Amino acid sequence: MAKSLHGAGMIAPTAVRSVYIITMEFGGLVDVGGLGKAVRQYAVGLAERGYGVTVFMPTHGRHLDPNRGFTLRPLDFSTCGERRGLDGAAYPYCLGAEATEVSGVRIVMFKGLDYATGSVFDKWGVYEMVEEKAALLARGVVAYAEKFGLPDLIHVNDWPTVLAGVALRDLAEKRGLATPLVFSIHLSWDYSFPWHYATWAGLEDGLHPVWRVCCHRRELHSTLWDQLSGNVEKFGATVADVVATVSFGYLEELLSKHGQWLRDKSCVVYNSTDWSINDVGDVDVWSLVEEVKRHGVVGDIQRGGELFLAVGRLTSQKGLDIAVRALDHAPSARLLVLGIPAGDWGYEQYLKNLVMERWGRVALSTARLSQKMFKALHKAAVALVMPSRWEPFGISAIESMALGTPVIATRVGGLPEVVGGVGLLVEPEDPVALGRAMEEVATGARRLPRGVELAGYVDNKFRMWHTVDMLLECYERARQFAYYRAVS
Repeated sequence: MAKSLHGAGMIAPTAVRSVYIITMEFGGLVDVGGLGKAVRQYAVGLAERGYGVTVFMPTHGRHLDPNRGFTLRPLDFSTCGERRGLDGAAYPYCLGAEATEVSGVRIVMFKGLDYATGSVFDKWGVYEMVEEKAALLARGVVAYAEKFGLPDLIHVNDWPTVLAGVALRDLAEKRGLATPLVFSIHLSWDYSFPWHYATWAGLEDGLHPVWRVCCHRRELHSTLWDQLSGNVEKFGATVADVVATVSFGYLEELLSKHGQWLRDKSCVVYNSTDWSINDVGDVDVWSLVEEVKRHGVVGDIQRGGELFLAVGRLTSQKGLDIAVRALDHAPSARLLVLGIPAGDWGYEQYLKNLVMERWGRVALSTARLSQKMFKALHKAAVALVMPSRWEPFGISAIESMALGTPVIATRVGGLPEVVGGVGLLVEPEDPVALGRAMEEVATGARRLPRGVELAGYVDNKFRMWHTVDMLLECYERARQFAYYRAVS
């Protein structure tokens, strides 16, 4: 049981048994990339250890999809109100919610109940109108907590969930509770807004204890916001009890960006995978390639070389264009790119043009392949190529290695510690170096660990129990900083 602290006015946190996780994605329900997979790992892993976990997110219109693949039930919940615009006018909103359960995790998904709100929350694009979605999510989460109660710990993921988490923590402070707030940065962003955006999301101004290296000092939200030029991520990192990220390499990048003073209240939680080398039997690589072609591709792959695989969102971040250009320096290589459209039409056209210029050696597929086929292609490839321009962790790398297939990656973010000494690393933005590495692997001049040996490396570092162990260490650190906040 929590105990009251003399003169503090807040109750210090004790053991964490219930957690509210706030996110824009959740693997298997609504996901675009690695964020959804990571959040699912957190939630399911905690639930398996007996924690009460509730995940909050927008529906993104999934409740309207008859083929969604999961059951949602309406909740006895609604919240309606008005927000004041900079023009002085009142703008109404009205939210409802639906719920489902995944592996012992309760998922609450907010939806619009009126035309204005529904036109935002029920969009299909996860990050369409993200500023407004983030603001409405904050309104919904706080109203839910006012009706159903607060958790022992709040965990937010990336900038769109920051205001919801801070508003929840402020609600706890009003009730005399020092509820820990953990802010995970999976991918750093630089969205900045005037203070009015925070009030639009329901954040109230007031004095709150903020960690300042030596101690907590009481600061106005609005003053801190303006000092940080309205950068939502920086605001979240400053206000949170702990800032977490997905690799030690990416942590160093974040500390360089936001300030070394955050080091004492930072931690790392690796992503993990449940892929196994036993998931896929013997495969015929060229039969798989022909099957992908039947789903429709840009370009073509002809036999006569070793197949390499590249996967990811069709954005500049993933550097898939570098992988295609690397073929000019790897005559023995063939490349299959499995891309996920991300709304970057200009980049997609650029990539398609590069593919067409190398006809017979590379093909691009954006088809929704089955999980079985997706895994089979990983196992069939001689290596996975990850030429990312920046990469906090690289979950595709551990998935490939779990199937026994090595990785050639760029030396950015978390990839050096993820790939470690079991793969090949090249400098970013260097198609010549990448091509030469691919050629060495294709011809056998460079031999990399593969098969059971490589899968064992994943077993020793990147399974869910490793993720949850690291996550619980972060939670304990956050609990300690929330204790300091209570006694300030």
